[in-house]
Amino acid sequence: MKLRWFVFYTRPRAEKIIYKELASKGFEVFLPLQKSFKIWKNRQHKVIDELLFPCYIFVKICPSDIYNILKVRGICMCIAFEGKPCTVPDKDIEAIKIMILSKQIVSSTNDFKEGEKVYVTRGPLIGYEGVLFKQKGIQKFGIQIQGINLIAAVDISVEDIQKLS
Repeated sequence: MKLRWFVFYTRPRAEKIIYKELASKGFEVFLPLQKSFKIWKNRQHKVIDELLFPCYIFVKICPSDIYNILKVRGICMCIAFEGKPCTVPDKDIEAIKIMILSKQIVSSTNDFKEGEKVYVTRGPLIGYEGVLFKQKGIQKFGIQIQGINLIAAVDISVEDIQKLS
């Protein structure tokens, strides 16, 4: 059976523990993290790994393994869309990985206005399709994760994209 990326909802602040447990059991797991600079109340400066999608974890499994994943402590549910478990295309997972590795600030939002479908013609995301939208006056390119209504987005120049016909 073909392995696909499924989205699971986790207990808050349990994502990293669940990631380690699933990885130790041999599952291919993706937990999008990016480095973030924080200043605490005591004026301490730290670089931390911040979750791109809090309470969500992606696991590449065959559909018959969903039940085994749901038994893991901290996993609340498998995200479903129209009654079927939500899957994310490999291409979208790869695009999010490239966004994170590009050292650009990647934002996660669900308050976007559906924009034009575009594909990237230059840069690290060349060939990827996504949605073009504006956030706080800045053009962004995003990969929408179906079922959880979230989008991973990076700033992009209009010269680097082309409309899909």
